[in-house]
Amino acid sequence: MDASMLEETVQNPNPYPVLAELEYPDIWHLCVQARDLHWDADRAIDWDELKEFAKTLPQEVRESGAEWWSLRAWMEHGATPYGAERYRQAVFEHLPFEVKQHVVNFIFEELRHHEASWRIAEALGGYQPMPRSDYFKMVIPKFHDEKDERSMSFYGGMAVNTLFEQLSGELLTARYKNAKPKPIRKACELILRDEARHIQFGRILMKRFFEQLSTEEKVMLGEKFSKKLRGSLLNGVYAVVNLPKDERKRAARARSLAAEYHLGATHPDEEVGIIVKALQEIREDVEPYGVPIPEIPEIEGKNAVSLV
Repeated sequence: MDASMLEETVQNPNPYPVLAELEYPDIWHLCVQARDLHWDADRAIDWDELKEFAKTLPQEVRESGAEWWSLRAWMEHGATPYGAERYRQAVFEHLPFEVKQHVVNFIFEELRHHEASWRIAEALGGYQPMPRSDYFKMVIPKFHDEKDERSMSFYGGMAVNTLFEQLSGELLTARYKNAKPKPIRKACELILRDEARHIQFGRILMKRFFEQLSTEEKVMLGEKFSKKLRGSLLNGVYAVVNLPKDERKRAARARSLAAEYHLGATHPDEEVGIIVKALQEIREDVEPYGVPIPEIPEIEGKNAVSLV
């Protein structure tokens, strides 16, 4: 039999020409930084020290800390298929080499953040590979839904993601400040350093490409940002406001305990305040480009959800 008959035919766009000339020095600078500031989650942090510290904590606190950092690990891992899709898109749209390199770095860094997060969870009380909540099991797969991204241009879709990187960076900064155990604080510090590059990439996109977006795409960008925040990230990732009442109460209790014992978490009420402030700053950043971000009723205005 002809060997070619044994191969599956995959209908991919033509990747040629393979471009390798640098077009955007500011993006390439981020790629060089990523290489120079490389860190290894296994070696950069003293995990034995964290395991010894965990022995001093009450069992409920250990479980709450493990649940919180397991959630962080799931979300970091959830960013990797998004990055893989964007890389594939960048290849077949013949985008500049440094754009593709940055996306590859993004995938690697999110996997590294995932590893650091599950190692913290494992040291505290045991990493949880599956959510305890049936509700979370239903919500988390939605992070891999590509329908919204595929309805936008490459740079439009990346812009939505990088706005969330900015929001997430504000939350992680508060969690870094909360963390007292040195290993957790070090992990937050290193993750934040990577996130700063992701945020800078978003700012470069705004400066270089936002003016090229059509009015319709700018409106869609704001709507997709709002949809993702309301439909997924307020469901326990950034805040607990959109969880069902019983799960909201349970998750808020666990998160509060992790924050009270300074395990690199944030109190639910504090999270909402950080998100609202960050949203205001994001709106100010995109306003000059004519990108409208709708009000988020759960956390803004008179209909904001009470966590009490």
